[in-house]
Amino acid sequence: MEKVLLAENLAYNNVLYIGDNPRECLKIIEKFTARLRKIENSYAGLSGENSDNQLHRLQLQQHIQYHFEGGIAIFRFKDEDQLPTTVRNECLVACQSLIFEQMLLSSLSTLACS
Repeated sequence: MEKVLLAENLAYNNVLYIGDNPRECLKIIEKFTARLRKIENSYAGLSGENSDNQLHRLQLQQHIQYHFEGGIAIFRFKDEDQLPTTVRNECLVACQSLIFEQMLLSSLSTLACS
């Protein structure tokens, strides 16, 4: 990871998107999915990297559920006990970094308009 942030610093650390633009929401989920793949790759040794069976590889998408309601997209872990704490925290940090990027882009576009 490029930066290390504490997942506990945000009250709603699993919110991916708030808004009413489905395309923007989809872009955010795609970015989140890409970050999950990076996390999977960095922990490839946890679940049998040397195994010939690819099913043993850590696949975070199998541990995550997405929820959409009222213009808000969040993710939740299906069963948190199945993932190590460090992996769960990195998923939360990946989500938080997307939130910060959205806030930064929003503030930059507001400044550009004024």
